[in-house]
Amino acid sequence: MKKVLMTLFALFTAVALPAYADRGEQKQVFGDYEVHYIGLNSSFLSPDVAEAYGITRSRSLGFLNISILKKTGQPDVLMSTTGKVTGTMKNLIGQKKEFEFKEIKESDAVYYISTFRFDELDIYKIELKVTPDGQSRTFDVKFDQRFYED
Repeated sequence: MKKVLMTLFALFTAVALPAYADRGEQKQVFGDYEVHYIGLNSSFLSPDVAEAYGITRSRSLGFLNISILKKTGQPDVLMSTTGKVTGTMKNLIGQKKEFEFKEIKESDAVYYISTFRFDELDIYKIELKVTPDGQSRTFDVKFDQRFYED
């Protein structure tokens, strides 16, 4: 299953980097923590990956993946950690929807995933609240995302 997650992560990176190269990495840093995020059309997932995680593949269904990483004290070494992730998305006319995140644990990796319906070419303002386990501080992660039907 770890191999499936690594394939999933590689797919996210390959799909996301061309679209976001001008924005840099899709992460936000909060002291010793990094919150990594990626949003894409669920039809980009392979059928095997989608089935393994109970994700419906659809042209108009978006997919959001969030990871919380903590510095380990060793240079450039981060450790995946658990926490609480909540959030909303809002289109440009103010229609708002709450995400329902599912926690996925695989060996040393933890992911928080959610799916949602979207309208093609709409830009969504995504706002997340991320609280790593054992921390009282909540990190506000905000970004805009446009989704395309495949």
